[in-house]
Amino acid sequence: METLIIDVIVFAFGLVLGSFLNVVIYRLPRDQSIVKPRSHCTQCDHQLAAWENIPLFSYLILRGRCHHCKTRISSRYPFVEALMGILLVLSFHRYGFSLDFFFFSAFIAIVLVITFIDLDFQIIPNELLLVALIPGFYPLVRDGFTQGSVYLLGLVGLGLAFYLIAKLGTLVFKKESMGMGDVKYAALIGLLLGWPGGLVATALAFLIAAFILIILLPLGRVGFGQRIPFGPFLSIGTLLTIFWGSEIITWYLHLVY
Repeated sequence: METLIIDVIVFAFGLVLGSFLNVVIYRLPRDQSIVKPRSHCTQCDHQLAAWENIPLFSYLILRGRCHHCKTRISSRYPFVEALMGILLVLSFHRYGFSLDFFFFSAFIAIVLVITFIDLDFQIIPNELLLVALIPGFYPLVRDGFTQGSVYLLGLVGLGLAFYLIAKLGTLVFKKESMGMGDVKYAALIGLLLGWPGGLVATALAFLIAAFILIILLPLGRVGFGQRIPFGPFLSIGTLLTIFWGSEIITWYLHLVY
């Protein structure tokens, strides 16, 4: 019972954090302040009252429409809030009440923002990558700089590998096939997870991307030569590795050996 209560509290905090992330996702790529003005309807500029701004529940109470102009509210808002709540609970179960929980949860929050901005605009803002360096450097500091080669190798190795992939793609397809945002994002993931975890995250990203494309190509949802944002796939691979990376590595080693 006590565990359930803690999970509910952590989930509720995740909802609140997810509500803020929605603001960042919408405003940052549009060069708008994430502090002011207050939350408002993007169609009629109606400032939301407190009861209209309760994460997840307000969407349900309002039945997905603005109280003032009745314009439909994107279902992404409650989705991001609920997803952040779930991820925060998973993070708490993984790390407990510790510095690992706080720093990895901060990185997870940034991962969500990067994912949805990349989906909408096919960009990964440098501002987010710079902020992500704070939790990104945490494992290096935690484990000591004498053991930092694992993380530094992840930073340099993944960054260089993705840079070469980007350049090779440009040569083959005669146009930019992977942006520098993806290169920097991959390097950051390598810094956070170290080279073993970074390899797992990127391998999962490529596998998931290939699986999705195999499904979407025959359906005509994507076409050959169409640019697909890779950041969301890196995000999925990273989240899976943060929560179950060691189990995935163990499973793979048992499968091979």
